[in-house]
Amino acid sequence: MIVAISRFRASPEEADGWVHRLQERSRRVDGYKGFLGLEVLRSFERSPEILLVTRWRDRDAMKAYFQSEDFQRAKGASASQEDATFALYEVVAT
Repeated sequence: MIVAISRFRASPEEADGWVHRLQERSRRVDGYKGFLGLEVLRSFERSPEILLVTRWRDRDAMKAYFQSEDFQRAKGASASQEDATFALYEVVAT
């Protein structure tokens, strides 16, 4: 299994808006073969860190989504987060 994590900080004024948009997401990714789930995490800090955690069956499934128009649209909506980071992990034990 592959886990992809995007993280960024939001100002206190923007945090609720980000959380709301992520809660109301289009859910198009849910229909992609090999997609296993998505969690949105928010830290308790004054300027919270927001994490989007997606789980994929394998790298090929994730790559197919990343090459899709749906991903390009989703990526464009979050392009304003200049401090965002992205990392991929392979699950090696549970």
